[in-house]
Amino acid sequence: MQLHIPFSEIPEQGMHVAIIDQSLLPEELLGKAGPVNAALQLTKKSEGRIEVQGTLQVEFRLSCDRCLAGYDYALDAKMQLIVELPENERHWRLQEIELTGSDLDTLQVIEPVVDLEDILRQQIYLGLPAKQLCRENCLGLCSHCGYNLNEGQCGCHGGKLASSPFAVLASYKKQK
Repeated sequence: MQLHIPFSEIPEQGMHVAIIDQSLLPEELLGKAGPVNAALQLTKKSEGRIEVQGTLQVEFRLSCDRCLAGYDYALDAKMQLIVELPENERHWRLQEIELTGSDLDTLQVIEPVVDLEDILRQQIYLGLPAKQLCRENCLGLCSHCGYNLNEGQCGCHGGKLASSPFAVLASYKKQK
């Protein structure tokens, strides 16, 4: 399957691309996910402007940032963006501009080619949660013994053992 599609090969009525492939995943996510399922519609808006619309679905096996337990995460994202050639060379220079919402969904390219591989990788990264939690109210690990607090209370009484360097302060507080 061709994932680098030249603008000239996209017909006026558009083209549909269906992708089921695991090799599109970034290397660090390869062992943690199933295949990428994408259904995309490429529509030619002009000679230098292509609209990409579609859906992206991937199942991941992630590790919780708080308790380190593995959990399943389903990415199901809709996407719509414009791939365009710049109208002039001025876009490469730093300039102060005001962006609208539609500008943020525009990808400017040097060559008239839609790189679906790059677009799908970007959408995967954007769809992953910044904070990976197995559930919203995850309790994490005991800071003293490392027991997963989602499974119940640990046996160390919340880290209040006599060997703690703060045990002396706790006994001093009790004396007062």
